[in-house]
Amino acid sequence: MKEHITSFIKEKDLSENSQTAYSYDLDQFVDTVHGHISDTNLRIYQASIKDFKPAVQKRKLSAVNQFLFYLYQNHVIGEYHRLVLPKVTVAKSHDQELLDLSLFWEGSEIRQGRLIALLIVEMGLLPSEILQLKIVDIEPDFQVLRVGKEGQKRVLRIPDSLLDELTDSLTGTYLFDNNGKAYSRQWGFRQLESFLIEKGFKDLSAQSLREQYILKQREQGMDLFSIARELGLKTLVTLEKYK
Repeated sequence: MKEHITSFIKEKDLSENSQTAYSYDLDQFVDTVHGHISDTNLRIYQASIKDFKPAVQKRKLSAVNQFLFYLYQNHVIGEYHRLVLPKVTVAKSHDQELLDLSLFWEGSEIRQGRLIALLIVEMGLLPSEILQLKIVDIEPDFQVLRVGKEGQKRVLRIPDSLLDELTDSLTGTYLFDNNGKAYSRQWGFRQLESFLIEKGFKDLSAQSLREQYILKQREQGMDLFSIARELGLKTLVTLEKYK
């Protein structure tokens, strides 16, 4: 599938920067769908970019739709597919209420997606931070874990509710171990989305789960400075709507 990206871009009269942007977006698309165009894989791709800014989503989907049409015209795929650009609405995060996510604690066939969801909801971690978590950074005896880049790690307390969940997964190099390497961002989104669909929360995302963490901490009386420190934020700008 990737060999068609070059020929597709050559047909377009684009600047060097635009060619680079198209190539990057389409490489990412092909990697996410594993080179196979199907309705399911297209939904997974669209879910993988839904946390990007609307303008970025629009750019990526526009490039993908043009590429899909090119593949159809050249008989590379037998069916024409088109992704619909999402409607952009103004988020009212400050008006949202805590959701009942007790289903997350029930059993699941998608164990890795479940643990990713719990780490976001209970500790406010970013998917990128979760996927980079190494076993050596998790200390069950002291009930803490270290997260973040080298030299900028923050130490977080592991909630009692998560302690057993993490202890059962401490094998390998990473918490989510891919033969000694970290899994990709796309893999993480795929696992999380599958779990959320299984539990009937298909409209939720990593971003909205992190918001649930913030809302829960505010309800329990934690001030914004403390929440910002827990989340690794340098300013309170993104948290002002939770005052």
